[in-house]
Amino acid sequence: MVKRLDRYVFIETLRYFVLTLLTFMVLFIVIDFVSKMDTFLKSGIADGFLYVIYRLPLYTVRVIPIATLIATMVTLSNFSFSNELTVVKALGISVYRFSFPIIFLAFLASILSFLIGELVVPKSISLSKSIYYKVKENKNFHVSGKSIWFKKDEKTFVFMEYVNPAKSEAKRISIFFLGKEFSPTKRIDALYGINIKDDIWKLKNCFERKLKELKTTKISEKEINLGIGKKDLIFTQIETETMSSFLLYKVIKQLKRAGYDTTGYLVDLYSKLAISLLPLVVAVIGIPLGVFNPRNKKGYTLVIAAALIVFMWITISFFSSLGKSGVLPPFYSAFAPEVMFLSIGLLLLARMDT
Repeated sequence: MVKRLDRYVFIETLRYFVLTLLTFMVLFIVIDFVSKMDTFLKSGIADGFLYVIYRLPLYTVRVIPIATLIATMVTLSNFSFSNELTVVKALGISVYRFSFPIIFLAFLASILSFLIGELVVPKSISLSKSIYYKVKENKNFHVSGKSIWFKKDEKTFVFMEYVNPAKSEAKRISIFFLGKEFSPTKRIDALYGINIKDDIWKLKNCFERKLKELKTTKISEKEINLGIGKKDLIFTQIETETMSSFLLYKVIKQLKRAGYDTTGYLVDLYSKLAISLLPLVVAVIGIPLGVFNPRNKKGYTLVIAAALIVFMWITISFFSSLGKSGVLPPFYSAFAPEVMFLSIGLLLLARMDT
């Protein structure tokens, strides 16, 4: 009987989980698409739909905790409203045991959130970002970590191995010039470059190679139009959403060796891990709140769930900003909100009538 009850509770919770997930994803899609409709109307609606499709994995990761909380509360609220929970208690099954399938579903949701966030989101966000910038600025950049490839014109390609948008500078720059039939004719390599005005760069410690003549010339400084300015460099800034945790960890190590402050990136790294555990945390909170339904009011569940979601994201954002500003250690700023909400959930569970 218990196995059949577990299956029943799991299926009911899963049904509300999927329904909530789809509802919020559609809502996010519509809002995102409409907010950028003016941009995509210039190039065609197809780019807009492709942009939204690539952002679906990110929406999924953000909505999974919300869907878990609402599914938990609504399921238990319905069982409480229909007195099924009372019957289960009369049979000697505690609310803790009754809620085990919900915790198991939350555990699966956490794993799903982690896998999507690590394996799918980085690539999909990078693609959506490229589409949006290509449509808006009519430029095509390929960014990987702190490196960037782009085409200045039909016969000139530029590679910057290390870009620092904050200082409008780059290190280890290579410029390739092509001739007829796409054959290389000249190459310029510079150890350092800085954007001085619009798309004009000052390159230092340059080597200019004329490939057909097999001639190399050393130049101490050279000003050249690279077709990329300060506004374009903003696009190349590291976005932690476009990297897996492992890649972000490697980038942080590289930045530390180069002497850059990595506090903000550490906060984002720990937050990636923390958000994967959020479905389990909200399930622990949702169980006692779903069971407690004063006067069997169905509206109570949705009101409390909505208020909790808003408070939860405000708290997470607040602690994240404290971490990035250096007020709190990165690890603490990422996991402190979850520890706080988990403590509240455990306290409510302990006081619950089982």
